[in-house]
Amino acid sequence: MNTGLRIAAFVAAVAAVFAIAFGVGRVAGPDPDPTPGPSTHQPSTHQPSVHQEESHGEGAP
Repeated sequence: MNTGLRIAAFVAAVAAVFAIAFGVGRVAGPDPDPTPGPSTHQPSTHQPSVHQEESHGEGAP
């Protein structure tokens, strides 16, 4: 077996292993963008409004 044929066979084997690994990774990979639950990525609802802060100051009517 000459050197050129050995190199071509090696490159083909490496490409085949990469293609198989890539295919398995695509099939067995994680779910794309899972839907966030009610407790994730929700803004905090415990922020006082401007009206509440103003009504508790000194001399407030």
